[in-house]
Amino acid sequence: MKKNIIYLLLASLMILPGCADYLDQDPEELNSIDKIFTTDVDTRKWYARMYSDDFMVQEMHSSGQIPYFWCTDEAAYIQESFIRNVSEGKMSPDNYYGYGEGSSGYNYYFFVRYYQAIRHINIFLENVDRCKELGEQERRKYHAEARFMRAYYHWCLVRLYGPVPISDKSRTGSELATPQARNTFKECIEWIDSEINWACENGMPEARTANDLGLPDVGVARALQSRIYLYVASPLYNGNTIYANWKNNDGTVLMPQTYDKELWKKAADAAEAVINMDRYSLKMPEDPEDFDSVVENIRTITTTWGQENPETIWGKINSMQWYGMCALPARWFGWNGRYSLPLDFINEFHMADGSRAPETDSWFEDRQFSEEAGNGTIAGTFHMFVGREPRFYANIHFPNQRVSYQKPNETDNAQDAEGYGIVDFWYSGLSGDKFTTGDKNTTGFSVRKNIPLGYWSSKQNSSANRMMNCPFPLIRLGEIYLNYAEALNEYYGAQKADLILEYLNAIRERAGIPGYPEYTTQEDMREKIRHERKIELCYECHRFFDARRWFIAHGPEGVFNHNERGLDKSRGASATNDAGGSTCTDAEFFTPVEAAIKRFDLKHYFLPIKASEVMLNTELVQAPFY
Repeated sequence: MKKNIIYLLLASLMILPGCADYLDQDPEELNSIDKIFTTDVDTRKWYARMYSDDFMVQEMHSSGQIPYFWCTDEAAYIQESFIRNVSEGKMSPDNYYGYGEGSSGYNYYFFVRYYQAIRHINIFLENVDRCKELGEQERRKYHAEARFMRAYYHWCLVRLYGPVPISDKSRTGSELATPQARNTFKECIEWIDSEINWACENGMPEARTANDLGLPDVGVARALQSRIYLYVASPLYNGNTIYANWKNNDGTVLMPQTYDKELWKKAADAAEAVINMDRYSLKMPEDPEDFDSVVENIRTITTTWGQENPETIWGKINSMQWYGMCALPARWFGWNGRYSLPLDFINEFHMADGSRAPETDSWFEDRQFSEEAGNGTIAGTFHMFVGREPRFYANIHFPNQRVSYQKPNETDNAQDAEGYGIVDFWYSGLSGDKFTTGDKNTTGFSVRKNIPLGYWSSKQNSSANRMMNCPFPLIRLGEIYLNYAEALNEYYGAQKADLILEYLNAIRERAGIPGYPEYTTQEDMREKIRHERKIELCYECHRFFDARRWFIAHGPEGVFNHNERGLDKSRGASATNDAGGSTCTDAEFFTPVEAAIKRFDLKHYFLPIKASEVMLNTELVQAPFY
């Protein structure tokens, strides 16, 4: 019963309207503070809103339209103008990416949204002790959670905007007009770190039960520190002299200008501390020798939690309403697989033996198709998709893939007798442009990751379990293993070769591919670790930040600074395979074509603040190069 009350409370608070201005709050709410914090019911509502989608509109969201998700080399999604503003490098202080305001649109101007959350929490912290209906122990726990979440939202701001103003108390109406400068990056990180430490030492729950999954505890807090320390040690933030002239009006330099190798040791120690808690473990397949079991297990890593998934450290419930419909090909009821993925990223997945795949263009020099079914494929599959690692089949929808999203106790004429159908993005396929009148898939690939095993869809009845809720991992142990391997390699290099290989290979072996047999060089291992992270954590909102912190997104070889390609969806005829299904071996369809424009300049490492915001707050200097 308690579990249901928590979920209902959190869900109901997700529909509360957001506010419109930096550090602002609904005046009606402020005028009723005395009333709110006299009863435990209203106090708990204020507490629960810290976790609502009003503020935590990040990572994977029920709409799926998050720049973190699509404005990388992982995606070729072009349907929404505000996504294109970011991915095509059009964003500026005067041309922002947010679409709509408040509840009328997506409103992804995070600078305002996160400060709204911070102000909400500050008001809570300043008033929760007035609620005598709450016990002392519960108030202590609420203080710890609130201070952690306040630090968390500050961190969300820092990773997007760089150094930001620290807000550790609410401001009155008259104080809102007082200009406030950015704190330095070092001040921001030290304050965030100290707040997390305080929360862990002063009432943050050691662990959560099945009744309150999704709420932070000490493990979550320490895992977040692992991520923060890793970022802080990375090239974008650690002695990057590009930002030598990013200063406040008083001349204060905002970014560290001296490289500090010891930050990598701090990152390694933080990851090790989480691992040594012995509370989490990698989610392993029931039968590691069975290919299908490995694929199924990979699909559950990002869609389950609790006792079923010991890998999730911090998860958040999301509705599949939009994401599932946009990810599925139109063979099933949906929006035509509009979440398009780029050809060159698809080829980044390893081969089945764990080796790197040949260069993308080499697959098209001699277009070949399989003659028989294999792991994850049917006969007639383009050879680029044959013999790949299990993560490829778990995370991607690709042409001629046989998958089932069958509604229980039902099949239709788009599926075979067992409820399976073929992913048919080619021109004359049911999911192709010939039969698609609305939004279209643009590359021949769509995302499969994060769709739960129990998701079903029926084109025959125009229905799907759209309101299915699915836990999404904000932090999981797989990330911590990769954090650890990266930090060890950067600080110790070959001195810690065995440990680096142990944790890197644990990820590979769980994914069904062999581990690396030996440590090579620090530079080579850096590339291997980064590549493993690219694959293991794809479509979990890491790539957006990883490419930035590594400082590899811009320039002629920038990973976000090239146009994306797909297959030629204006071509392709259907054929009938041996099982009586529709397949395509039309070479014209299997031709690389440009599918999405991508631009990333030096200025794009940090998002701009709206010009109107900077005009109002004269001490708030703009991000560099805008």
